[in-house]
Amino acid sequence: MSKEGILGCVRPRPWRLRRRTAPLLILVVAGFWADPKLSRAQETAPAAVTLVVTLVSEGGEILRAGRVRAEEVGSIPAARGQPQGIEAHDGIVTLHLARGARYTLVASAPGHRDRSIELSRKRSGTLRVVLSIDPYELPVIDATTPGGAVGTSVRAVHQVRFDDESLTYSTVGEWLADVPGVSIRRHGPGGRQVLSVRGSRPEDVLVLLDGVPLNDPLTGRADLSGILTSTLESGTLIRGAASQRFGSGAAAGALLLTSRTGEGTGIGGGVRMESYGVRGVDVQADISEGGRRLGLTVAAARSENDFSYRNPVLPGSPVETRSNADISTISAALHGASGPVQASLRVDRAERGVPGRVGTSLFETARADDRSWIFAAGVERTRWRTSVSYGSHRLGYRASGSSEESAQTVGDLRLSGDVQLDPGVPLTLGARLSHEAVAGDAIEGRPGRTVAGGRVALALGTDRVRVDPSISLDVARGISVFSPDISVTWIASSATRIWTRVGQGFRLPTFGDLYFASQYRVRPNPDLQPERITLDAELGGSTSASTGALRVEASGAVWLRHTEDPIVWLASSVAVWSPQNLGELRSSGLELELGVASRRPRTVGWRVQLAGTLQRSRVGFGQNRNPLPYEPAGTGRLTLETWWESTGGRLDMRYTGSRTTSVAATRSIDGYTTFDVSASHSFNARSMRLGLIARIENVMDQRYELIELYPEVGRRLVLRLEARRPRS
Repeated sequence: MSKEGILGCVRPRPWRLRRRTAPLLILVVAGFWADPKLSRAQETAPAAVTLVVTLVSEGGEILRAGRVRAEEVGSIPAARGQPQGIEAHDGIVTLHLARGARYTLVASAPGHRDRSIELSRKRSGTLRVVLSIDPYELPVIDATTPGGAVGTSVRAVHQVRFDDESLTYSTVGEWLADVPGVSIRRHGPGGRQVLSVRGSRPEDVLVLLDGVPLNDPLTGRADLSGILTSTLESGTLIRGAASQRFGSGAAAGALLLTSRTGEGTGIGGGVRMESYGVRGVDVQADISEGGRRLGLTVAAARSENDFSYRNPVLPGSPVETRSNADISTISAALHGASGPVQASLRVDRAERGVPGRVGTSLFETARADDRSWIFAAGVERTRWRTSVSYGSHRLGYRASGSSEESAQTVGDLRLSGDVQLDPGVPLTLGARLSHEAVAGDAIEGRPGRTVAGGRVALALGTDRVRVDPSISLDVARGISVFSPDISVTWIASSATRIWTRVGQGFRLPTFGDLYFASQYRVRPNPDLQPERITLDAELGGSTSASTGALRVEASGAVWLRHTEDPIVWLASSVAVWSPQNLGELRSSGLELELGVASRRPRTVGWRVQLAGTLQRSRVGFGQNRNPLPYEPAGTGRLTLETWWESTGGRLDMRYTGSRTTSVAATRSIDGYTTFDVSASHSFNARSMRLGLIARIENVMDQRYELIELYPEVGRRLVLRLEARRPRS
């Protein structure tokens, strides 16, 4: 079978920007001509060599378990570390900073949101940092890189603060493309975007936004395409089974997203324009007084996504234009806090076309409409915290030629809480309770499910070795599942550590597996058993070293996962599709990351990052197992980056291997390699800080498919202008 985008493809216009793009281009040129002295004035390194930092909560209590990490500006982001000479005692941290270097302080404490502070000459030798609570059910993450504090555990976790990377990532998918062990699938541009972690199915990854699951109750998959990073504060990806902490659905990993919160007082916003009719705008406003904060974020975007391609299904592969692939999104988030209490309300909507596979006209005018709202609130005290969240998600679909919409609505209520028995006793007790119910067309009644869970966690060890055992029990009607987990970390030195982890997990059947029946020859299976992760293990290590003018960071991990009774949809002899528990799923792999950067960059610096993944996933019975569909055997990324003053440039090369397209493994689609280049610049204009970025994605105009017969666009130009008034 011929492959879309390999030979003889017709290239669309490289970028399609209209006349209103001209003002932005003028601003780009003006920004690069701006006086660099304005930006240097705010980036001057502190003169003091010692800084005493005290961490307190919004209620004024000292956070004795808090820590401070000093990141030297210009070092490798994935492995920025602490300088030499750190003294910590009961929430008071003394930093001995290198004279002449520039630092960003990152303060953190369990149950609280991280806070970044840029040092300036105006800073004195003491600093009091107030951390806001994080009431949502976030994991206890002590360190993710060699730069973490000595004596903490490590596991495969990637974190990002989108406020710091606003000029780099516009969508959650763009960030995840930089994370090893992760693959993104979507049905062409404008289609739903789902996540796979370490050779998993998308339904085995739990995605929580402010503590509320985004996973579709019918398919079990979470759509990330409509979530704009401008509305988010942070993202945390946990690779490996996380059922011990989050319960059902986190069989292979969990993605935790938090809406943007107000901090300080200020305003900001940005505009984005891309090829194929992409337009976006976002606005943020924050106000803070004493221990009270209020923040509002609104974002909207639209894409047309009409582009030319060759149709490999028809004789002669004629040129056609992809249509009905547009998408419009709008999001709004309101967050408030007063002392130890905070609450948030978020509303999202995405309306899109559903063009379907190439070669069929059944979906020429089909439309989908996703609407959701999420409320979350929590209270944080010294020894305990609790949170409650409720979300409602409505999925509507209108078929081609029909004026009626078919819709399903799901409601999800979650309660969670943690209690630390005593500050000197490393024992934590936790509990969670969730109830979800679904109603809609083709579903009889309003089926629901209540799951209750409890967990016990310990933190034991010495200055060199730490052991973190935990166990949870989840109970649903007729089902009870234990999920144990234990991790061991050996801190060989301040720069080198080795960790290992072994755990188990599970996933309950979705409502679609159990109840959904439609006119498209689909039959549910109410007798399905839960998927059980009988073994999820990893062994990893990380190290860093400085030599001469270079700093080197390296980390790697090997992992394996064994799943019994995976739920797989199969067709019968009469082509009626139904879900079944299909034997077993075995996955294993290797992840590597390497970074080299200039050691002490002043105004000029550079860095090189290399990341890659090798993996193998097989599903079936006994010796009759085939590759898991759409899981590449290998992926890789090479990034070259340099900067001078407030101007930077970046080159990314990404490789994705070939993939099979079905459980039978009778067909496959070729692998592909793409190149992206970008340039950014920031400058001051009166009281505003302006940032500009220009990026060309897929420079070589490579044509490829993520899903068979769903072509992706070719070369694309991205422009973004951001303006912020510094927070007071």
